[in-house]
Amino acid sequence: MSLNSLLNISKQGILVSQGSLHTVSHNISNVNTPGYSRQTVQQEGVPGNSQDPGGSGVRMEEITRQIDQLVDRRQQLGTGELGRLETRDQYLGMVEQVFNDLDDSGLSKQLEAFYAKADALTSNPTNPVGREDFVAQANALAQTIQKMQKSLGDITLPIDKEITATLDDVNTRLKAIRDINKTIVANENSNPALDLKDQRSQMVLDLGKIIDIQTLPTAQDGLKIMTSRGQQTIADEVYAATLTRSPKVNAEGFQGITINSREYGDSDHIRGGKLGGLLEIRDQIIHGQNGVMTKLNTLADELRWQVNRVSSQTVSQTMYQSQTGIFELGQDLTTPVKGQYPAIKNVVTNSKDPNYKDTPKGMARVVDGSITFASGDTTDNLTLSQPIAITRDMSIVDIAKAINQSGTVNASFATEGDQQYLQISAKKAGGVFGVASDSSGILAALGIGAIFGGRSAEDIHVNQTLLDDSKQLGSAQLTVSNGAVTFDDANAKGAIALGNIRTSKFTIDGQNATLTNHYAEVTGDLGSLVSQNKDSLTAQKSSQDFISNLRSSVSGVSLEEELTDLLKYQRAFQASSKMVSIADELMQSLISMV
Repeated sequence: MSLNSLLNISKQGILVSQGSLHTVSHNISNVNTPGYSRQTVQQEGVPGNSQDPGGSGVRMEEITRQIDQLVDRRQQLGTGELGRLETRDQYLGMVEQVFNDLDDSGLSKQLEAFYAKADALTSNPTNPVGREDFVAQANALAQTIQKMQKSLGDITLPIDKEITATLDDVNTRLKAIRDINKTIVANENSNPALDLKDQRSQMVLDLGKIIDIQTLPTAQDGLKIMTSRGQQTIADEVYAATLTRSPKVNAEGFQGITINSREYGDSDHIRGGKLGGLLEIRDQIIHGQNGVMTKLNTLADELRWQVNRVSSQTVSQTMYQSQTGIFELGQDLTTPVKGQYPAIKNVVTNSKDPNYKDTPKGMARVVDGSITFASGDTTDNLTLSQPIAITRDMSIVDIAKAINQSGTVNASFATEGDQQYLQISAKKAGGVFGVASDSSGILAALGIGAIFGGRSAEDIHVNQTLLDDSKQLGSAQLTVSNGAVTFDDANAKGAIALGNIRTSKFTIDGQNATLTNHYAEVTGDLGSLVSQNKDSLTAQKSSQDFISNLRSSVSGVSLEEELTDLLKYQRAFQASSKMVSIADELMQSLISMV
């Protein structure tokens, strides 16, 4: 071996040791950098030649990142689920608070107080204080339902705005990933950008916590990011998609999501990450067929119908000279009842419902039956009408004509603004009338004698007539025996029937139970959902911690290990330096010998 070869080998050893020391110091300085992967120097011996058959020293083959693709993939998938569960946990707590019944203002307490006021009225139906108390409690019950519905809406609207802000965040992240991806691909052959790859991995991990994605490697160590089920590419080294709100809206009026103006979808397509959690809370847990807002609407609809079904067949202390329905009739008075609204029990609707026709909601519950009125000059001299046949083939106009033809009462249409209401009045001026029976439910559907008005939980309210004058409240029922009808203002059958709603069972969503039990089921299901989500979140955090620790054991920087390498490469550097010194001394000796 020549002295030149010895110097070259020593120099090469110094350079490799220096590069290794540089890599170690780089690792140590990034010990706390999120997503950083430990870098190692791959050294290899330089083969010799005919002049130096023993070898030509050492060289740096490459610097590599210590990573495990499977562990990184598991961490990415788990991050999306963690983001979804954390978002659900945040908003589920808000939803649960709406149904909090720990104080006296809760719905179950208000519902029980409503029944209690009806019970109190039965003991003294002519007591004006009892009537005032009942109407006041009915109003408190309606306001509680309204408040709950509003509170759910107050949660939904910020969620919808958060979805828009999240899409903007996703767009920013996709552009940043595209740019860094482009730089990595451009430098892969000449100078692999190891730190940029770590940054890209962390950026993808952060993106996956927001929206569920999947990744695929491409040429030159590039990366393609796709939607979770691979329907669409949203980023690579030259492209970054733009996610925006869609001009199309769902049944609740919320905009969907587009990718580059192409309709993408909603919670059926986006199932993970923060965005998936937001969509689930908005479209499934609050709204949706089994959402709490839908269930609250259903409960309010059942309460309104059952109470009005009773009150439409009651009479006040002095019976009535005139009664006006509380429900707007809309503009279509000639279509048969069966065409006014689908005959679906417990139907919950709003103005966005495709079946909505601005007609009384209770029309869906009307059945073939009959109405019987009692009328007279005074409450002591009453005449019973013949049963007035009501069928679902009749229109509102037909029903009004049939009532008029009974010869007992008059039916007409009262107008207020652009709305019409059914009005029933005594046939004779100064006379009185009352409903003896209504097996069809048409009077409750039109709001005659109704206690509760409105179309949903959002606008349920007490009849203004009762708020203005509680003496109009019907607490008695007419007594019919052998074709004769009598009235007793101390008769409390109406109040008793209202109180009996407490124990009456009604079928909602296939479950037959009391209104109180139906509400308890809603709150119980919600509580179970909250508890399950918390358990899943705890488990997911534990799983992610395990994967994170596993990744750290593979890719993380260990200061102890780096210090060991530091000493190792320092000794190698010193040894190579010593070889240079020895070679130099030998060279000087040779020169001095000449």
